[in-house]
This record gives sequence, C-alpha cells and structure tokens, in this order.
Amino acid sequence: MKLLSNIKSGLSSYFDWVARWRSIPVKAWIDGAQLYQRGDFEKAAESYKRGLKSHPNNPARVNALLDLSHCLFRLRRFEEAENYLKQTISHFPKTREGYVRLARLQLWLGYAIEALWTMRICVQRIAPDPEIATLFITAVVESKADAAVISEARSLLSRVHYDAGGFPRLEVARARLELAGGDFESSREDLAKLAAQDRGPFEAVVSFAEVLISEGKLAYARHHLHRALSAAPEHPRVLRLLARSYLTEGAFYEPDYAVQLALKACQVTGWRGLHETYTLAQAYVASGDKVAALLAAMSAKKVAGRLIGGYPDIESLERFLQGEASESQAQ
Repeated sequence: MKLLSNIKSGLSSYFDWVARWRSIPVKAWIDGAQLYQRGDFEKAAESYKRGLKSHPNNPARVNALLDLSHCLFRLRRFEEAENYLKQTISHFPKTREGYVRLARLQLWLGYAIEALWTMRICVQRIAPDPEIATLFITAVVESKADAAVISEARSLLSRVHYDAGGFPRLEVARARLELAGGDFESSREDLAKLAAQDRGPFEAVVSFAEVLISEGKLAYARHHLHRALSAAPEHPRVLRLLARSYLTEGAFYEPDYAVQLALKACQVTGWRGLHETYTLAQAYVASGDKVAALLAAMSAKKVAGRLIGGYPDIESLERFLQGEASESQAQ
C-alpha cells in the first residue's frame, strides 16, 4: 500500500508540475520539495543545487532558488542564502517574493541599508503593497535614514491603500517612521497601544521595548522582550536588546549575563549579525574581557566591510580597544 501511495504521489507531483510550468519535471527539485516539507534542509539544499546545475533554463528555476535560499537560512548559511536571493531578483526581476525574502534576511542580519536598497529596486519594478511598504519603511527606520529618505517613505505610504486593522505590521512601521521623523508623543502612544494588545504584532512589542530601553525603563522593557522571546526564542534582535538592557548602569547591570545573551544572538546569526557582534564587544568590555572585546569588534568590522555605508561606532570601538591593548602591553 505504501508503494502504491508513493506512486500516486509521484504521478500527482508530475501532473501538477506540467500544468503549472509547461515543462518536463526536474526530479531533483521534486525530491528537494519533499525533503523541504519534511524539514531535511541539508539534503533538500543539495537536491535544489543539483537541479539548478543540470537545468539552468527551466522556468521553475525561480521556485528552486527561493526554496534553496530558505533551506540555507534554516541551516544558518546566511551568506549563501543572500547570494541565491540576489540571483533570483537578477534573473527574475518581476518576482516580488525574491525582494521580500532578501530584505527580510538583510534586516534579520542588521543590514538595514542593504535592505533599503533592495526595497527601492523592488518599488521601481513592482507595484507596492502593504508588505512591501512595511519592509521599505522598516529599512528606512533601522538604517537611521535622513529627513529626505523619511519623506520618501511617507510618500510611498500615502500611495498604498490598506485597512489598518488588516495590516498591523504596516501600522507598526508607520508608527516607527513617525517616531523617527520627530513626532514622538503620538507615535510612541500608537506603538504602546499596539504592543499592549494581547496578541499584538511581534514587531510592535520589540520596537516598543527598544523605546523603553532608550528611556531607561528597563523592567518594563524586559517584560515586553520576554513576551517576544516566548514567541521567537532565537530572534537576534530580541536577544541583542535584552543584552543591552543588562549593560545599563544601575540595579539591572549584569554584564556577564549580557555576554551570554549577545553570544547567543551572534550564534543565531551565524556570526554575520552586524549589531549582534558589536553588542557582544560592548558586553565583553563591560565584563572586563578586553581581548575578547577586541576580537568581537574586529569581527563586527569585518562584517561591516562588505556592506553599503560606514559604521563609525564599530571603528571607534575597535580603535579604543586597540589603544587599551597597547597600553596593557606597555605596562
């Protein structure tokens, strides 16, 4: 019976493929899809790569590239995942999903300026919708863009028609944009309301926690961050913000715990998270381990070196640590 079931499943996959792609099925990609659904991402990635090599012009290649990039993301092979997504938008410039996934990955790793460029290209080629607008605005906010770019994001938002209740993530992005644009009181209140909802948007909870940390309201910030952590235990931004909350002088100051949290954040980004490695360097400084801090700062600088734009905070920290190391050697 199992053999018969497998044959029926194979025939169904075959006919579904022909109906959708009007081409001969690629067995490696069908196998890859089945492995993908079972969660065997390592073997699925190998199958997708074999098919891409043997069938470079097959019309289903776009889906293979997208699925392969997701497998690599789950395996924490982020640079490979990013490269395949860049291939996707290069070869299939009208494929919306390629831009969306690439920007999400770049934001996950803290590459906000790169995400902004990705979404700029996207809105030039594809009509913006609420999800595209959300990613564009998030990249604007997280890249700490200037007033002209904030104005560009507001213009994009005005062109997207949506029901606020149906797209809470866009409402979060809008509130963050207004906060970045200087409208502090009302936008903070909007963000607080979204974060306080029983099942409020994840982004609202984390973004409001970041505001609370900047205001020194650490206990309240941690309450929200632990809510976010229960929903996404390995989200690097949540782990990084928690680490930051333990680096603030006062009753909550625990640099050793900050090191543990920042270290985990670096691990879940495969040591390619820009802000995570920088936070780890700061945590090591606070805990008194200057050598480890210098190594973490150099790692952050290496990541920053391949990105658009400068990251002066990392360079200044590295100079400070190198100066400290020189003084220690001279003593």
